[in-house]
Amino acid sequence: MDLKKQVQFIKGVGPTRVKLLNKLGINTLEDLITYYPREYEDRSKPKAIGEVEDGEEVLICAYPVGRMNEVRIRGNLILYKLMVRDETGSCQVTWYNQPYLKNVFSPNKRYKFYGKAKGKYGKIEMQSPVYEEAESNKNTGKIIPIYPLTYSLSQNTIRKIMENGVAEVERKIVGNHATIFHAKI
Repeated sequence: MDLKKQVQFIKGVGPTRVKLLNKLGINTLEDLITYYPREYEDRSKPKAIGEVEDGEEVLICAYPVGRMNEVRIRGNLILYKLMVRDETGSCQVTWYNQPYLKNVFSPNKRYKFYGKAKGKYGKIEMQSPVYEEAESNKNTGKIIPIYPLTYSLSQNTIRKIMENGVAEVERKIVGNHATIFHAKI
């Protein structure tokens, strides 16, 4: 196994991303698999909206209620607001300048939202939460590593590159063990 393999040859790393990874000191496969998260977020335990407390980082599972509202604040700032509901209450979810979200949510599907909850006037709000369909566990439903980043490199991108690097090492280890096993037979 070549741990000195240049990171640019890992699946998902192109010319732009290799420069960003190099800024983080990630030059080889070894650098990549030993680049540890700065912290972890526990996104594994959903909470009922009615139990959510002000300031809490929380995962909720809810259905959209009605359509997403678009609110133009000024010039280039547009808020996209969606009311979501579970059996215990409702929560207003807000994103900034993300028009594609208008076509993402379906009222008959359940979604997971993870973010910081704010209690205002007896109502719960979340701003710019991570979201996905309830059946998915890509960004919720588990403990998620949070990596130190550089500009233009997202958590999702570095997580995917990390998965590809670890999978490559795993294939080499499993392949070597299979070769050794068959050689002994």
